Amino acid sequence: MVHYVRLPLEGTTNTRDLGGYSTKEGHSTKWHAFLRSDDLFDLTDKDKKLLEDYGLKTVIDLRSSSELMFRPSPYQDHPKVAYYNVSLFDNASPHAIQGLPIDALKSMYIEMMLTHQDKIIEIMTLMANAQEGTILFHCAAGKDRTGVISMLLLGLVQVPNRDIVSNYEVSFTNLKRSPFFKQRKDNITHLMYSNNKDMEETLSYIRDHYKTVESYLKSCGLSEELIIKLKQRLIIEDSR
Repeated sequence: MVHYVRLPLEGTTNTRDLGGYSTKEGHSTKWHAFLRSDDLFDLTDKDKKLLEDYGLKTVIDLRSSSELMFRPSPYQDHPKVAYYNVSLFDNASPHAIQGLPIDALKSMYIEMMLTHQDKIIEIMTLMANAQEGTILFHCAAGKDRTGVISMLLLGLVQVPNRDIVSNYEVSFTNLKRSPFFKQRKDNITHLMYSNNKDMEETLSYIRDHYKTVESYLKSCGLSEELIIKLKQRLIIEDSR
């Protein structure tokens, strides 16, 4: 089966596979396990076929109800793909962040982790218990809410911080090509940047206060059983 770093979809610009990363324990992350993405509203029929062929079985939509009203998901009530909506952080929607200063993102990521732990546990539980197949999770841009969940997944299996940061940084390069954000007239362009310092400082906060992502997730209430299931979904153990 073919593997893509960024999937060649017409209706999104930031749909990426979390596979192919090495871990500190000598493993690697699985392809076709988790996809991170921007909004799926503009997917074409060709895109949907590609995702189905790629193994898509579960979609977790991190957007708010107001975002869903404006741009509903094509996977709501889908016959073959399980769809869940868990609004992770309403203050990270495009409407909510307009007017924020460029240095507000790292504080927003930390606030997300501290004040929405129940939502993070809900998302991780859905992922751990999802049916076999590819899980796609997304927000509007696929950068902030999606970036935090991506960081937690990769950090849980001990992907090095430099790779977690580089995974985050790619978002702006991809979003520059997005027609949805090109046509926006509000003041959020500066917040489409994915500056490495924002993710580096978020990771430093976890290190300073929890030591590891796994310890953070346990402090939120995620059980050992679910942590093991998440790790099994995401990593390939080296058989040597």
